[in-house]
Amino acid sequence: MTGPLRHLFQHRTAVDLPDGVGGVARTWLTVDRLWGAIEPLSDGTGLAEERPIAMLAHRVTVRAPNTLAPGDRLVLGARSLEVQSVSDPDGRGRFSRCRCLEEQT
Repeated sequence: MTGPLRHLFQHRTAVDLPDGVGGVARTWLTVDRLWGAIEPLSDGTGLAEERPIAMLAHRVTVRAPNTLAPGDRLVLGARSLEVQSVSDPDGRGRFSRCRCLEEQT
């Protein structure tokens, strides 16, 4: 495990709701609050709407909820981390280790 679990993350999952005109509107529902540790892994760049953005990769370790999945978000204050993958580091189901991407514009 990486350091003490001293950050309180909001675990959010996407919910698609009808928009009233035949489409859907995506909203984010807070599922849980999780104590965790965050560790920077790497940085890079990408394009969003044809403008450069910084992409930061992080490893986040949290107490294992059964509902955390790729595509969810972990929110820490004003920071939003998109969960890319979830693993069980010790095989005992106590913790979840996530690789997350943070977009900086």
